[in-house]
Amino acid sequence: MKLQNVFSLALFFMVSLAFAALPDINERFQDTRLIVYPKNGERVDSTVAAELRARLARSAELRGIVDRRPTGKGVFTVSVDGEGLATGPDSPPVGSEWCYVRLKEDGSGELLASKKHLLYGLYARLRDDAGIFAASKLSQGILITSPFKVIIGEDGFYGRRRRFSRGYDAEETIRELARMGCSHVVANALALPYPVEDGPEGEVYYRFYQYAPDLDMYVETRLNKGTYPPEILKANMNFLKEQARLADRYGLTPGMYMANPRSMPESFWQKYPWLRGARVDHTFRAFRPRYNLTVVHPLARWHYAEMLKKMLKAVPELGFMVTLINDSGSGFEYTESLYPGRNGGPYLVREWRPDDVIARKAAENIIRYYHTLRDAAHEMNPDFHIITGLKNIAEEAEIILNGLEKGIDLSARTQRYDAPSQQKRRAELQKRGSNIFTHATAKGSPYIKGIPSPWETCENLQQQINQQARHINVDVEPGSLVPRDINREIVMAVQFNNLQQPDSFISAVAKRWVGKELDDTLVSIWKQVDRVKKNVPDMGLYAASGFTWYRIWDRPLVPDIAKIPEKKRAYYEDYLLAVFNNPNRVDLQADALWDLYTLEQCEKNIRIYDTKVWAGLDSAIEKTALVTASLEQGQKALPIFTDLRDRLKAWRCYLMTLRNTCAWISGVHGYMSASTAAVRSRKKELLQEMIELELKNTKDLLVLWRQTDVEFMPIYRYGENGHDYGPNFGDCLEKKIALMQKYADFAPYIDPDYMWRLPQESGLGISPKEYLKY
Repeated sequence: MKLQNVFSLALFFMVSLAFAALPDINERFQDTRLIVYPKNGERVDSTVAAELRARLARSAELRGIVDRRPTGKGVFTVSVDGEGLATGPDSPPVGSEWCYVRLKEDGSGELLASKKHLLYGLYARLRDDAGIFAASKLSQGILITSPFKVIIGEDGFYGRRRRFSRGYDAEETIRELARMGCSHVVANALALPYPVEDGPEGEVYYRFYQYAPDLDMYVETRLNKGTYPPEILKANMNFLKEQARLADRYGLTPGMYMANPRSMPESFWQKYPWLRGARVDHTFRAFRPRYNLTVVHPLARWHYAEMLKKMLKAVPELGFMVTLINDSGSGFEYTESLYPGRNGGPYLVREWRPDDVIARKAAENIIRYYHTLRDAAHEMNPDFHIITGLKNIAEEAEIILNGLEKGIDLSARTQRYDAPSQQKRRAELQKRGSNIFTHATAKGSPYIKGIPSPWETCENLQQQINQQARHINVDVEPGSLVPRDINREIVMAVQFNNLQQPDSFISAVAKRWVGKELDDTLVSIWKQVDRVKKNVPDMGLYAASGFTWYRIWDRPLVPDIAKIPEKKRAYYEDYLLAVFNNPNRVDLQADALWDLYTLEQCEKNIRIYDTKVWAGLDSAIEKTALVTASLEQGQKALPIFTDLRDRLKAWRCYLMTLRNTCAWISGVHGYMSASTAAVRSRKKELLQEMIELELKNTKDLLVLWRQTDVEFMPIYRYGENGHDYGPNFGDCLEKKIALMQKYADFAPYIDPDYMWRLPQESGLGISPKEYLKY
């Protein structure tokens, strides 16, 4: 899709920001006497009509109508195309989504969108940025065409495990997603803050059931009736209804993110052992094996089809289902990437078959299962889509791709999808009615909230347009935790205004937020942070979910972690994604049998942090500090700069801990593998520098934690868990500081036999000296 062709507003937008039309628009709405919307239309019709009256046309009457639309002066219509109420543009674009606004001098006019998800965002443009609409053009009508047909807006909280984070406001998230023009949102967070799944003492695998709940967490069939307490199913269903209706009220289509097909509890297998499918747990994180249903058996497929139909009957707003494959307690039989390896029930493949035969059988089983779900869903909702990602099932992916068709889409989970082979694949799938969802991020950090990177965000979205992506996932910050986010403004501008030159738009937003005296300063800070962001090393696991899984921020970085008694490490090890003998407890490079980072990667990362990150970031922090010091209470720019200052300080602390984690790996492993005294000496110096830096960094973080009101990181309101820190985070930092000060001077060491240790409570009475010699 060519950028210059997708918006009739493209050139006009930038120049029109220079002179405000808001007073004239307000005057016109003062003459609006009646706002009408279809009484039996989309819920968003009444939402927008009510807000329009409350904010812009306060003297108008609000009326939902069923048949004939009133006409004449002062009558303003709000609707979605196809509801038979609005006139609309003369020549709406074919094959693209669009929205249309017309406001005459007598207060009459209309808001109209081709799809419901664009209606609230169009209203919000009138409410917030009326200066972009020239009054003369409004009289004739302004048509806006959107580059993306579907945007799944993902804030990481609404339908996810962080739903119960401190300060999180669900409705504010939905309002923001609608304002940006997002069309879909995952809504199926569990109603309770912790999962039903449990496990043996010391196990950590149950934690992965806190998110992506399967269908059986909401409904049951005759096959599994009574497997889970009815109160829990009822609570989850009621919460899902609430979440779905909230999304629908603002024009978004709610959906589900599910690890599917997921494991069943042991009580089920005692009744139906012959329906056992694959073992799907992670063998180094689970002390009890988990198995799911064999969907090879038609009874199991009936079971899932019935559950999905029950879901759609109970929550008709649901429009899609994203599946997580071969992870978090889910998987398909005999696929190679199951954590325990290829395995499954007795019905798919007999023993001693070659890998290619097994892979083909496994893939065909997956395709048949998805067709079963799709067909069942289409009985209730012909537009329902299943979106599946094949990242965790690469060995069978090609065969599965050939079975994707209408109603079954592919989540690529990658930003780039423009190679010739990928474009060919996109064209093939589109012919069969299947879409490809690519990924873009509008977040400056995977963990710290509200880091501005507007130019990079624009580049990310521009790349999607250039590669002709029409269906995308976009990661954004939640509005309640990041009230002012320039990255979200970019998403909105691209979806509604086709942002080709970001500089003018970014400057206009800055001027609106802080005034013309400080707008250039704010833009210069954003630009500096954007440049720093592009230089930050990609730390992968430790920078994102692994940052809390492995307690990177509150575990003490000392040369010999095992020297710290286990009782003193318990404050963070109780929540660590590492069982008693996982080497990660004493070795930051390792996780089970994985080496997470090489020494070469860590040494390169350290150089990048020290030469390309700190100077620019420190300068940006200093600028925000100088501005906040110069402002007085009550000035509108003060909260903007204060918020930004504290987020940047938090980001620096986060990045410094990641840098020091690299230094720990390079220092400890480099020391232990060194063949000369000179190398060992250099590695000890590196570790000593790291300890000094991390102690200062942690103290700075503790001061920030105690002083700021900014929610710069997710905090689970019910207390820390394996996925997030809790309100006691400051106490954990104090313990880290004390332990680092006490255990800083020991020689670097990692027990090479740590994996073979026994749990203290084993009661075997066998010394490692007795068995390690074998």
